Order: sequence, then C-alpha cells, then structure tokens
Amino acid sequence: MTTAMDALPGDVRLQFTLRALYEQYGYHLYRMAKFEPYDMYRENKNFLRGENIITFSNPNGVLMALKPDVTLSIVKNAKPDVKTQKLYYHENVFRREKNSREYGEIWQMGLEFIGGGTGYAEAEVVALANKSLRATGGETVLNISHMGFVTALLDAAALPMEARDGLLAALRQKNRSGVAAILAQNGVEEESASVLCALATFSRPLAGALPALRALCKNAEMEAAVGEMEALAGALCVLDDLSGVRVDFSVVNDLDYYNGLVFQGYVKGIPRAVMSGGRYDNMMRRLNKPQNALGFALYLDELERALREVKPYDVDAVLLYGNARPEAAAQAAAALLKEGISVRAECEMPETVRARRIYRLLSDGRMEVELHA
Repeated sequence: MTTAMDALPGDVRLQFTLRALYEQYGYHLYRMAKFEPYDMYRENKNFLRGENIITFSNPNGVLMALKPDVTLSIVKNAKPDVKTQKLYYHENVFRREKNSREYGEIWQMGLEFIGGGTGYAEAEVVALANKSLRATGGETVLNISHMGFVTALLDAAALPMEARDGLLAALRQKNRSGVAAILAQNGVEEESASVLCALATFSRPLAGALPALRALCKNAEMEAAVGEMEALAGALCVLDDLSGVRVDFSVVNDLDYYNGLVFQGYVKGIPRAVMSGGRYDNMMRRLNKPQNALGFALYLDELERALREVKPYDVDAVLLYGNARPEAAAQAAAALLKEGISVRAECEMPETVRARRIYRLLSDGRMEVELHA
C-alpha cells in the first residue's frame, strides 16, 4: 500500500526517517543561528579543515561568520554546568568548495552527545551512525579507528611533533611506503615502525580486528584504547549489529581536537565519505567546556546523487480533455485518481512530458487510451 511517506522524494524521506530515529533515542532538535561571531571559528580553523569561511562586519563593526560549522556552534552554546545534552540538527552550512574558489551551501544532518563518555554512549552514537547510513538504502560501510591508540603508539615511537601531521596524512592515504619513509627519516626504532606500517593497511571487520589490535599493543594506553573498542563491539551487538562496521586506521583526525573513537561512513557508488564523526573531548577543553562529547554529521549533498530517483516517466497518466465540459473533465480525472496513480490533466498534450498512459476524453464521457506502456 502506498503511503504519504512513499510519495516523498528520497532525500526528504531520509530526513523524516532520521528525525524519528534520533528522537526515539531522546535527541532534541538544535537550531543554529545564521550569523555568529567569527573569532571562535578563526581560532579553530584547523577543525574546519581550512580558512574557508564567509565573513562580514555587522553594523556594530563585529566580524561575523555565515554558518560555517554546526558542531562548533553546539559546543560554544553548551552550558558548562549541564552534564549531558543530546542534540540533533538538520542545517545548511556555507564553505568554499574543495578545489574551487566558489562558496557552496552544504546540507548536513547529524547529532551531538554532549557529556557522552565511553561505553554505552559511544555504542549508542555508533549504532545511530550505522543505522543512519543504512537508512540511505544503499550498501554501506562504517570505518572506525581510535585516536588514543594512534597517539599512544606515536608517543611510544618518540616521533617528533613536527613529523606527526605528515604521518597522519600518509595513514589517511593508506600509504605504507610513505609511513615507512617518515619513520626512517626520524629514526624510529624498528619495533614501533613495524606496528605503524601495519596500521597503514589495517582494515578488518570489527570483531575480527580486536585480537589483532591487542597483539600490536606496546603500552597501557594502547591496551586501554583496545579495551574501549571491545566494549563498543559488545554493546553494539545489542543496540544494532556489527555488519558493515570495520576497523580501518586510514580514519584519523586532528590530534588537537579528537582523542578517542573516530569514524567515517561510505555508501557504495559515492567515492567520498558521506559521514564523519568521533570523540572530540580535546576540542571541548579548548573551548573551556568540562564535558566530554562525541557525534557525527551525515553530508546530504554527497548523498543526493544516490538518493535521486531517475524515473522513466514524469507522471503515470496524462488526461487530454480537449473541449469537454469542466464537470466531465473533473469526473474523468477523479476516476483515474481513484486508481491511486498520478494524473496530469491538460487540454492538449504538453511537450516533453513522459507518461505511462495517455487518455483522451471522448464526447460521450468515455476515456480512450492512446498510449499504454
């Protein structure tokens, strides 16, 4: 049976589905102001991956930013004395497009769990991220890793701070030879170097990955990170399932902001990640907030191509009523609509309209089928 929801475009159906999902878990809608002071975004431009913000001066001479990022806005407005907040959003932000000088409008939908710690909170957010991906209707993968594991390994390897950004970039590219070259240039001992090189190509289903990760541990901090991922896997089996969830250490983010679980989501047929998220306690501290936090964003613009339904017909039926009386035309249209199909009633056949069937209303009130596909 066709419902009102089925009649909506795919992207709109997805938004309604996700809103219902997030509210089922107790998340409330967050509305972002269109304009916010620029200073906070300037000081945290690394979190935004570049200086790509639209700015202007308001009548009081204060430099303002046009909706550059939802997460930073939520963190800025989080009250330090509130232990937890569960928020979801559906917002458009404005950024300069990659490899372009043009600014674009980016539609995002996601959630933030302010005050969310490890354990159940992480499992809930990852479960909702995985459910959100599957709601797109495509074949999906959620890749996760742990910045605490990576940071502890870099510390054990005594890799200089100035070399770490380059190494993280090589991990993102799964560039094992690039990782090895950076480690050799900085004199990293062989045992730590072998583990870091292994991470460059590490990609396994979550359950099977954990024993292998534990075998790579070199210190208590790495073991603690694996322990968090084991707890995540255990709770995730109850809230959702592990299908499509993999451990992949090409998922790494800025060490100044992210300190634990991080993840990216993919939909088959789209070359870039359509989701990113993770734990950003470090960013909370940078903005003088005592809570922990984690969340994710789903990039609706990236999904648009997958969700756009290319239909062979614009309408199920065209009704050509010619010079018929208005009442007769209305009766004919009503009869077709009762069949549960879409009907376009016209005096003459419109150009470029594709229809499964074309009906012509005859003078005696009968309808003659001219085309039936």
